[in-house]
Amino acid sequence: MKLDEPITKPFFFVLFGLIVLGSLIFQLNAYFEKTEIKKHKIEVIGKVIDQYRNSKSTRHIRYEYTFEGRTYEDTKALGNNSKNYLNKYFKVNISEAKPDFSIILLDEEIIIPTN
Repeated sequence: MKLDEPITKPFFFVLFGLIVLGSLIFQLNAYFEKTEIKKHKIEVIGKVIDQYRNSKSTRHIRYEYTFEGRTYEDTKALGNNSKNYLNKYFKVNISEAKPDFSIILLDEEIIIPTN
């Protein structure tokens, strides 16, 4: 293909196919993760350690939890939710078989008493 030739329809078809394939893989991965958590669910306590906005102004949290002596981190998009979750504890459902798969339950805050 020469630099001065217009981009052809097959190029756009291949590009569209790659975008659809990438989206499908992303959706299948999310489905697999949720299914894995349902099959091997364990509840742990997680702590929100960071709250930030990405380039699209969508709010996210980063949280950590510990399972069998190892600490894991994950993130969750909050959308337009403006509630402050920083340094608070919540119930987290994880997969015992794959503990890096997690879902934080932001409607189930855990109050840890201070001494």
